[in-house]
Amino acid sequence: FEVYRSAGPGVEPVLAPDAPVQIAVEMRTGHDDSPLVYHVFDELRREDVVEFEDWDRAPRKIDQGFPGQKGSVQDDLANWSFWSVPHHTSGEGIRVPDGRRFIQLRVSITSEEVFAFGRLNSLAVEFSPLLANPIVGEVARRDDPHPTGGVVEVPLGQPVTLTYDVRADFPSDAQTGFDAIRLQTPEAVDFQRLEMGDPLAIVAPDSVTVDDQELVVHFPSHPVSRASNQPVRLTFATQVFNYSTLFEGEVFQIGGENLPQSIDGGDATPLVSTDALQVFAPVQRLEVLAGVDLGARVLTPNGDGVHDELAVSFALQGIEAASVDVSIYDLGGRLVRRLVDGETRSEGRNRDVWDGMGDGGLVAPGLYLARVSVDTDLGVFEQTRSLAVVY
Repeated sequence: FEVYRSAGPGVEPVLAPDAPVQIAVEMRTGHDDSPLVYHVFDELRREDVVEFEDWDRAPRKIDQGFPGQKGSVQDDLANWSFWSVPHHTSGEGIRVPDGRRFIQLRVSITSEEVFAFGRLNSLAVEFSPLLANPIVGEVARRDDPHPTGGVVEVPLGQPVTLTYDVRADFPSDAQTGFDAIRLQTPEAVDFQRLEMGDPLAIVAPDSVTVDDQELVVHFPSHPVSRASNQPVRLTFATQVFNYSTLFEGEVFQIGGENLPQSIDGGDATPLVSTDALQVFAPVQRLEVLAGVDLGARVLTPNGDGVHDELAVSFALQGIEAASVDVSIYDLGGRLVRRLVDGETRSEGRNRDVWDGMGDGGLVAPGLYLARVSVDTDLGVFEQTRSLAVVY
């Protein structure tokens, strides 16, 4: 993908990597050759599913839709996945369900300048054989493995312990299996244990890596294969910050040639009854700005390495993006230092640091106020905490 810019109409464009032009690539996968469902009205003016050829031959809908006229065209959600999140950089792995015969790609190019544009020179898709087929996962609260209606409800922004069960089938000898699991998480989790087998027994993982939004567990000492096919359970504590959180995951073979394979939601174990990888937080519990905390609330910026900085931490919940301000004020309401000025941030934990500096250097000892403000479509949410500066 190359970006060009021209000085104006009729002027030859030149390469301009810094021009504000962006490409976004999305993908979805399906079991059949059409991601759409076509409808034609019947005698009762209801919509019947038909083949594309029948829909194409039907006359265009007039008024309320008479028998035989074209009906709606909808996404085939029974046989096709949703579009993946947009990817903007070459080489990124796109998360879509695996083991399906058909894929569809959608490419969008946007520019913020009239005379700047992008050119897609090539597009390639890498794929590999399946590690197993299928690989299904099931998430549940540890204290409620059989929730009402199979729906996992969790408190928004509060710690909760979850189990994540994975089961694989091996219909072919060519499927090599896996020895590692990677989960996408809303924050850095508190990993508690790995269990394997039937019945489940605690197994020491070979390694565990916890990042801000990822948990990776390696277990090459106990690989899952056709010869040793055993259920897997991960247990960890975390918090969610949105009404609906999907715990996407994938399995892979450490050092193997095959690509990672996605974990699909399904019936992974009789020990839980959710059949899904999604958890929900009731809407009435929504608090957009939560968990505002200053730690010890004491700042001593004297260079001795103890309390030289003060961290302002908070959580954003139930929003995709919002404008955030984090500022320090004196007790008279005068602005001392703006740590964050209208920066766009998404849901999750945030942490900003104040070193005791104001516009004229280190501030005088005394009491100050730290204010966090979040501007959303629902309105402005603010919280203030007091702190002390001492020397």
